[in-house]
Amino acid sequence: MKRKSLYTLIVSGLLFCSCTNWLDVNHNPNYALEETATKDLLLSFVENDMNADRTTYHGLQNMCQHLTKSGTVSGTYPFLTGLLAPQNSDGYWSSRYARIMNLKSIMKKAINESNAGYEGIAGVLTVINFRELVDIFGDVPYTEAALGNDYLAPKYDKGEDVYAGLLKDIDTAIEKLDEAINDATYSLGTLRKADIFCKGDLKQWRRYAYSVKLSLLMRISEVQDVAAQVAAIADKGLDINEVIAGNPGYYKADDKMNHVYEYWGWTYLDNESTYHKQVVPTSQLVDELRNNNDPRLRVYIDPRKSLAEDKNGYADYKKHGLDKEYYIGVPYGQIFPAGGDYASKIGLGILAKSSSKVDGPQSDLYIMPGALVGFYLSEAALRGMIGGGDAKAKEYYEKAVTSAMKMYERALQDNGYTMAGVKDPISGSAEEAAAEFLAQDNKAVNWDLMTTTEEKMCAIQTQKWISLFMIDPLEAWSEQRRTDYPVLKVSHSQAKGQKLIIRFPYPNTERNLNPNNFKEIDIYESLIFWDKKNEPRETVSDYL
Repeated sequence: MKRKSLYTLIVSGLLFCSCTNWLDVNHNPNYALEETATKDLLLSFVENDMNADRTTYHGLQNMCQHLTKSGTVSGTYPFLTGLLAPQNSDGYWSSRYARIMNLKSIMKKAINESNAGYEGIAGVLTVINFRELVDIFGDVPYTEAALGNDYLAPKYDKGEDVYAGLLKDIDTAIEKLDEAINDATYSLGTLRKADIFCKGDLKQWRRYAYSVKLSLLMRISEVQDVAAQVAAIADKGLDINEVIAGNPGYYKADDKMNHVYEYWGWTYLDNESTYHKQVVPTSQLVDELRNNNDPRLRVYIDPRKSLAEDKNGYADYKKHGLDKEYYIGVPYGQIFPAGGDYASKIGLGILAKSSSKVDGPQSDLYIMPGALVGFYLSEAALRGMIGGGDAKAKEYYEKAVTSAMKMYERALQDNGYTMAGVKDPISGSAEEAAAEFLAQDNKAVNWDLMTTTEEKMCAIQTQKWISLFMIDPLEAWSEQRRTDYPVLKVSHSQAKGQKLIIRFPYPNTERNLNPNNFKEIDIYESLIFWDKKNEPRETVSDYL
């Protein structure tokens, strides 16, 4: 995507900021300098880059088993076969450290200007990027990271130490946000336009920061006792019906549209994008929606174009009683799945939030839904980390599911879909549809029919996993690894063993530039510190 050219402009400027002579042969005048790149420009860039990065990297969509290879394209996929090499990790590593460098520049400028608001925002975003690095790689440079020429080969800090530092860092960021909020003379100024996430709403930033802290605490809650810390902030995060949504002014033009819509859906000329053809929803995701009468099926998934049997013989739907079914996913990792017309694709509704390819490119990009906070609190109540017991856990669970559906109310109600076989729109509100969904005679979703803690935990985590589709695949993958719910199976094409991939290898850039700290790790056995186990699984079944 063209966003990479802006990435080069900003980051290279910071890397070359020591060059002071304009005619110095080592300086490219096209690079931005740290002293001339404003904190507004840097903030907008970092937030936009985080949005695109979070939603468009295939590996994370594969790892959480939301998406898999379609039958339209040929070739093998290392994230599906498990044949991951260090070069497959380069972008996941370098993009986050580049953003951290830019955020340190914002922090430096904010401190020099005594601007607590920008300092707090930069602090929150820095925590998020370091958290993601740990969740992907494990031990990573933290104390010596992004410090310039003094630390060209930074040491690796243990993942648990990084998380401990991040919990302090997020508290510092919250203190700075409090300082700005309580300062009657503080002026938002240009922050309203520069801030893609919250439009300068510092109180929302504070709620967002507490939600990030909650995610840190819950991630480590199986290996550390953090109940008191969770209870102390349980009512300080995002409201369950609140959504952090970014929109810098998307419009229908090449590389100017909502990232999710453009990357996974359609071009500004309404042509199907390469990746809408190349990847498709997994059978597990489609089955969870279809088999549990989830009204979001029509939103998340588009029906297959043809009810005929796959002409290449890679699926026998009749054998599985699915020959009349329009909504069918592809088994995770199947290298030769049914052809493109014979399996479902990513839904227009989740990409455009309606049936409109005019409005879709301009729609908000969801960053963090309040439903995620609700699912965390439901688990915390169920485990006795906060008060209220089972009744409170049920309340949070049902409110979170309802909120997750309300995000797509327009798409749920929309009768403008033209595809054959599309499910009927809901007749009332999303809240009413959610209530009906949760009350059905089905213990997979109806709390009152669940009889064990395990069933309730599975329901919470499965609904969380579903709610993060096309929003945050890394969060979905991290939470699945931590809780082992939903129960996922090994890729159909995995080349080694019967365990899920639980981390990425360290990138080639580290092998080349930081060889004394570079580590060879086993992507199946070397657990992230907050992950307690990775037991053997069954292999995904195909439709043959």
